[in-house]
Amino acid sequence: MNACRILLRVVGLIVALVITLHFGHAKNLHAENRKPPVPIIKKIEFRGNQRISVSAIRGSISVKEGDPFDSQLISRDVDAIWSLGFFDNIEIEIEELEDGVKLAFLVVERAVIDEIQFQGNKKIKTKKLKKQIEIKQGDYLKPYLLKLDEEKIRELYIKKCFCRVQIKAEAQTVDGKTVLTFNIDEGPKVRVAMIDFQGNTGLTQRKLRKQMETKRKRFPSFIFPGRFETNKFESDVEKVKEYYMNNGWLDVDIGWEMTYSEDNSEMFITFHVKEGERYYVRSLEIDGESLFTDEELKQKLKLKEGGPFFLDAVDKDTYQIRLAYGEQGYIGAAIKEKHSFSSEEAKADVSFKIEERDRSYIEKVKIAGNDKTRDNVIRRQVTFHPGEKLDTEKIRDTQRRLTNTGYFDMESGMPAGINFEPGSEPNQQNVLIDVKEGRTGMLRFGGGYGANVGAFGDISYTDRNFDVTDLPKSWDDFLAGNAFRGGGEILTLRFSPGFERTEIMASLTNPSVFDSPYSAGASLFDYLRWYRLYQQQSMGSRVTVGREIQRDFFVRLSPEFNYIDIDSRRFDSLEAIPKDVLDAEGSYLKSAITLSANMMKTDNIYMPTRGYDGESALEFSGMDVDLAKYTIKSTKYTTVMEVPKWGKHVVAYGGTFGVLQPTTENGIPIFERFYAGGYGSLRGFNYRGVSPVDEVTGDQIGGNLLMLMNAEYLVPIYKDIIRMAVFVDTGKADRDMSDINFDKFRLATGLGLRLNVPFLGRSTIAIDYGIPVLKEDMDEVQAFSFNFGGGGGY
Repeated sequence: MNACRILLRVVGLIVALVITLHFGHAKNLHAENRKPPVPIIKKIEFRGNQRISVSAIRGSISVKEGDPFDSQLISRDVDAIWSLGFFDNIEIEIEELEDGVKLAFLVVERAVIDEIQFQGNKKIKTKKLKKQIEIKQGDYLKPYLLKLDEEKIRELYIKKCFCRVQIKAEAQTVDGKTVLTFNIDEGPKVRVAMIDFQGNTGLTQRKLRKQMETKRKRFPSFIFPGRFETNKFESDVEKVKEYYMNNGWLDVDIGWEMTYSEDNSEMFITFHVKEGERYYVRSLEIDGESLFTDEELKQKLKLKEGGPFFLDAVDKDTYQIRLAYGEQGYIGAAIKEKHSFSSEEAKADVSFKIEERDRSYIEKVKIAGNDKTRDNVIRRQVTFHPGEKLDTEKIRDTQRRLTNTGYFDMESGMPAGINFEPGSEPNQQNVLIDVKEGRTGMLRFGGGYGANVGAFGDISYTDRNFDVTDLPKSWDDFLAGNAFRGGGEILTLRFSPGFERTEIMASLTNPSVFDSPYSAGASLFDYLRWYRLYQQQSMGSRVTVGREIQRDFFVRLSPEFNYIDIDSRRFDSLEAIPKDVLDAEGSYLKSAITLSANMMKTDNIYMPTRGYDGESALEFSGMDVDLAKYTIKSTKYTTVMEVPKWGKHVVAYGGTFGVLQPTTENGIPIFERFYAGGYGSLRGFNYRGVSPVDEVTGDQIGGNLLMLMNAEYLVPIYKDIIRMAVFVDTGKADRDMSDINFDKFRLATGLGLRLNVPFLGRSTIAIDYGIPVLKEDMDEVQAFSFNFGGGGGY
């Protein structure tokens, strides 16, 4: 019994203790939850500002007198004052009042630059340096702008080949004024004189140097100044290493050292190459294909069993397989590449796993972005149609054709984009063609100069997307350019007076009559040309009908009627005139019909970098001029390489062959004969400076045979705007078909410059310097030729 009483007392004490602790804790919690009242901001002050008004600072903050004190809101206001950019430091001071608090913003204003000085600059004038920097006198002193300007000055010096220049900006207060000084240690002017590779046995120095943007100084120095830039050089080291790896040397290690001449004006860069072993493909497997055989796919690949393991070919070969499937409509095909390396030898095992999936078909072809060009004008350039399998090769061909129409904005980078969207069925796709309208009409008031045609004026209007049926609804509609647009017709109106030729011409061509493969066109012309020995005037008209036989291959038939007047030119009474000129004096009526064929497969009609174009023509003429003429001309364009940020290196080569045959005993009059020489023919020779000559006077009188071959290597100097050309021209104009041989072939070689200035439209300035290597005694030579806006002439 006593034990039970004791137990009950203990339990009672424990319960009482728990109750006491519980209520005591609750009381404390209640006391803690009673927060003091939030003070009210009774007054806001701003201190330290001298130039910046209080109203300007007050306008940037959100807190106001009478608001409850909120530390987060005040912190945001400090950020807002800082963003004004006028202060170097901002602090908050809080003072307690009887009925609230006083809030003070303490600011330290940034200094205003009173003067900017440059110390140590000897090679670059102060005036030029001031134009280079961003910060100006009267601006607030901002440290981050000083850093940016230091870099801008450094970049300017590096362009001048001062790669070791040091720049430090300092601000000091002198007589109460803030003076900003850029202290410059120019260092020596350094040019890269040599780039040498040691230890390279698998790849030549020439190939390795081509991977680099850093170039040694060589002629001409304004193009290759030998400038050294640290960032570019570091990138060059990675490019050289990447080039080695892409050719199979995966373990390559590249080191380098730089030495200088005694006067520090020349830099010598030496690369130390440890190539390591070259990796080869031990096995090449393709799994999952049923549409193609292994051999068909392997022929498309760069990687070959037993051949080098080209690292970049892994992605390229995957793309080639995807292209092969895309051309068959399998655009959803998944290709997974896997490669592994042997632990015992420098060998790689490569495999491609293909999941073909379903073939896709075209459900709809949708066109967007054509505000002015009619849908049917675009669709006639499309090489695919609804219901067909989706062929990615046709997609690319259509994109090329749309670009080459000239209807759309070439400056946009993507004048005609093509994408896909899912159709109504899983195996169907809608093709989306998105074009960007460009300026197709060009009204020109200007002129030009051609080495073959002399100086001339030009008042012309050309529109490649003309529509003769699109009449204006109002005068404003016409002035806004909304009329006569979008039909794909080609209109040319030209009046071009000159010192050596004058031309008046009007032509209209419909390249697809009623959206058919047939074309039709007509032209009127009046052409006056002054040659050294005679003056020729040709007036007439031409009608052309044609048909596109297959994609990019056209056949045309052109009947023509001409009135021709020839008048010999005597500069003095003693000058002898060739008999052929005297015989040709007078007026002629000429009717002719020409059958021509043309094929163009270039990536760009204005500046081709790959593809080819060719044209042949057979002409028969009668009435007063009886002859048969056959000409053929072709040019091939190949991209040799593409240098990032520079552009494409392009080789263009081709030839021209022409032959004349009289159809009566009258012979070929002098104004119909072939001549060589000049721009577009044989550079280094005068226009029409190469041909058979008159036995008495020694003047060129033309021939019945023309043979030309031209090759040109175009090197980008600044993208596609400035390019250098290295050319070789060879050929001749001779008497007749019995002279089809290489006898009397002329040869010239030289350098040229091509300028494509955007504001000049599609005109190119061409400057060539040609040196005749093989020539005849009576040839007329001309070293320089300049052409702007002028063609080859007649």
